[in-house]
Order: sequence, then C-alpha cells, then structure tokens
Amino acid sequence: MQDLNIELKLDRIRCHDEGDGPGSAEPYLWVVYFKVDGETIVVNTDGPNPPFLQGPPTIVPTPGNHGNLGVNDVDEGDEFAVPSIIGEYRTVMKPIPLTVPLLGKTEVGGMIGCIAVLMEEDNTPASAIARGHEALDRSVRDKLGEFLGTLSISKQDPTDEDIEALSDQIGDAVKGAIGDGVSVLQWIGAFGNMDDQVGSAVFRFTHGGLEAAGGAPIPFSRRWDNEGDWELFGHIRATPIPRREGCCDELRKRVTKLEATVARQGTKIALLERAYLSHAADEVAREPVRRGKVKARG
Repeated sequence: MQDLNIELKLDRIRCHDEGDGPGSAEPYLWVVYFKVDGETIVVNTDGPNPPFLQGPPTIVPTPGNHGNLGVNDVDEGDEFAVPSIIGEYRTVMKPIPLTVPLLGKTEVGGMIGCIAVLMEEDNTPASAIARGHEALDRSVRDKLGEFLGTLSISKQDPTDEDIEALSDQIGDAVKGAIGDGVSVLQWIGAFGNMDDQVGSAVFRFTHGGLEAAGGAPIPFSRRWDNEGDWELFGHIRATPIPRREGCCDELRKRVTKLEATVARQGTKIALLERAYLSHAADEVAREPVRRGKVKARG
C-alpha cells in the first residue's frame, strides 16, 4: 500500500424545495472530518489476544453555526457552493502498520471521510445551536472510537448498516443537545418554530478503494427529502505518493556494508580471543616449570 495525498471536498448544495413555507430558507452546515490511518493507529498483534486497533482516530471539526454557508435567501432551484473553510479537507493517508507481521501482512488499510449535518435556520437561540455543534464534535469522537473497537483483521471495513447506525446515533445526539438548550419560554416566543435538522450523512472511503481509483476523483452525494428537498454534492481524490525506492536501495546498501563491517570486526575479535586464550594456556603450562626452578635455587 502507498501513502495517499487526499483532497476531500463538499462542493455545493442544491435546493430542490426550500420547504420553509412563505419566505426563503437559511441553511447552515456542520461538518466533521475523520481519518483512521497509520498516523495515529496501529493494529496490535502482540500477545495472545485477537488483533485490535490501538490509538485514537483523527477528528477535524469545522467552524460556524448560523449563516456559515454565506447564504440567507435560498429558494427552490437555487444552488450554491460550500465555503472551503467548511467543505475542504486535505491530508495524507497512511497504511496502518501491524506491530508484528501476521498471515504475511505487515500493514492494512484504514478509512477516511466526513459526517455532515444540514440544518435550516428558524428561531432556535444561538447558544442552543452552539451546544448542538459541540455535541456533534464530541459524539463523532466518542462514537467513532466505540466503532473502531468492533473492527479487526477479519472485519476491516464497516458495513452499510454500521454507517447508517452511526449516522442515526450522531444525529440523535445533536437533536438532543439542541433541545436541551431551548427553554419553554424561548420555544413559546418563537411560536415553536425551532431550527430544523434537514438530515445527516456519513461519507466514508477505504484506503484500498481510493488507491484503486488511480488518482481519479470519486464523486458522492446525498439527498434529503425532509424539511424540503435538499442535495449535497462532493468528491474525493487520492493521489498515490511514490515511495523513494532509490533511497531505500541506498539504505539497503549501507546496511549491507555495515553488516559486512560488523562481521569482519567479529572475526578479528574472535582471533584475538583465540590468541589470548592460547597465550593464557601457555602461561598456565609454564607455571610449574617456573615453580620448579625457583625451588631448585632455594
């Protein structure tokens, strides 16, 4: 497996139906990027226990709440770009090493992706929305950590059901945090017209799948028929980073040369030890003769 240069982008949002009754919609977007790779994680294959992933995933939250898409007057048929500060993630993805080779493997592939939550602004207080955003970041970190505990050598990739469950759990955590931050008086004052969660989605891609694409962009999208009709578009591109074989060859030559030097020194040491032991044996053999001469003189 090769290291991969990753460009993950949420490109644009299309409004098929703003679903906000009279007037226009004011959408905003929360995004949390995640990466499970050899930068922070290893497969622990030591000891008698089954192999398991060890280490934390990389979590990259994005800023902003109300108005973070830069649009506040969206109608049916409108399409607008997602700002790069929210919609773009660039990184290097590395294979996950095994602590000890197993079944001929020294590394396995991880995954990368993002969790997106599309919201539509009404009258929910900014403080409650901020609380929901914090809950999203926290929930992604916690739920993804729990999820990694279910993966193994035999199950390296999540199923579609796993991803759907993860999306639902995170969406519920966000709704709960926002609801807990809204008082009865605030709800009444807004005539019950609180911000709407259009939908949430998990987009994830495996190391092997990205490498197989050979640098070509992989498009993805998600459409929500809820609180209107909205569609989010994006793409991911992975460019393999060539390994410096020449550098590795040079390193191998140096190691081979060093090993030869160590072997020669070992031979010299062995000859010196042999000479020392031979000399010591001769000295021991001569000792009775010396004692006899001393006694004769006496």
